[in-house]
Amino acid sequence: MPIASAREYAIWPKDRTVTVSDGTPIAYTVVGDGPKTPILFVNGWTCSDAYWAVIGPGMVDAGHPCIFVDTRGHGESGLPRDPGFLARNLKKDDVTTERLARDVLEVLADAGLDRAALSGHSLGVQIIVEACRVDPDRVAALMPVAGTFENPVKTFADLAILDRIYPLADVLLGLFPFAFLKPFNKGIANPETGLKLVKLIRVAGPKVTAEGLAPHLRQLVELDFSVLFKMMGEQRKHSTGDFLPTITAPTLVLAGRRDLFTPPSVQQKMADLVPDSEIVWFDEGGHMLPIEEPEGIVAAMKDFMDRRVDAASPEQAQEA
Repeated sequence: MPIASAREYAIWPKDRTVTVSDGTPIAYTVVGDGPKTPILFVNGWTCSDAYWAVIGPGMVDAGHPCIFVDTRGHGESGLPRDPGFLARNLKKDDVTTERLARDVLEVLADAGLDRAALSGHSLGVQIIVEACRVDPDRVAALMPVAGTFENPVKTFADLAILDRIYPLADVLLGLFPFAFLKPFNKGIANPETGLKLVKLIRVAGPKVTAEGLAPHLRQLVELDFSVLFKMMGEQRKHSTGDFLPTITAPTLVLAGRRDLFTPPSVQQKMADLVPDSEIVWFDEGGHMLPIEEPEGIVAAMKDFMDRRVDAASPEQAQEA
């Protein structure tokens, strides 16, 4: 259920909660009351709102109300029921990409917003594209950051074999009692130790700092990985490849050329498939792009939103 300490490391403690249609409490907050189109930010798998720590204020200062959401099973958001040992009480439908996308749409409704731009990082990209497929009229724009539109395991590090062996790993992970590791995970929460680890496995680029990573690490050691691996198993089954060519929402792809988790070829393919989309490359950027290149992302988002969304349809902007 919600992580008790989540408010301590949240960049924006969540002051609103909506109980979505399957009974799950989803925590969120709205920051800013500017006149431009609202932007809802969706975190990646295991991630906290720290990834938007610079980007969010930058967009609020530019006149965009910003909505920050804790994904179900993360932070201050809960689950439809107690997951139980090895998350055996959760059904697959509780953690599908479509279910997570409907959470986003129900947050928009609870916030009183008819439409908003959606930006997601990593797993959040699958969620925002699925939200656009479920209800395209609610999506004013898409701004995916370092993420994919389909099974992330298939293209991880351009090693297709990982997807072929995943079913075996899925069985083994489903039987592993991750809760027993929590007392031993505290060392990872040390920012300097955690930074060394993520650089060792090539998740973090040279611009990631221990300070920027710290809130994510605080959350990481508290998460129920039995829940998260069940969630990842569902993301592996998900694809919106057939939907991308039909997207009419203005789309800006923000991509790092050193992204190991979501290789450049995947992000270029997404940009190629979405009609009239734009892509901005960060030559030194990796998978943690929002905390590696936040100023560049703010500049790209501001320019894109001004040109493609607010200038074209100023009536779409709503007060939060």
